[in-house]
Amino acid sequence: MATTSKEINLEQLDKELGNQGLCADFNDPNNKIIKPADNSTVTEAQLEAAITAHVAGPTEAEVTQLNREQGLAKLKELGFTDDQISALLGGN
Repeated sequence: MATTSKEINLEQLDKELGNQGLCADFNDPNNKIIKPADNSTVTEAQLEAAITAHVAGPTEAEVTQLNREQGLAKLKELGFTDDQISALLGGN
């Protein structure tokens, strides 16, 4: 088990450790608890080292939202109205 206050992208950290599965409790942002899943072979030393080296990247949902926001801003910059953009996006 490891604890950290670092920004952690749990999915990314798991990939960095070979997709063996991680469990986490992020209820306290200053004391995030992360541990390997029950049948994982990741050691505490490996987990600690991975957390130390980890630089949390944006999640897929965050990237999708950012791309959407940038796309909408570009359409407005090009002179599209809200109604035209809504029609292009199928009302979404």
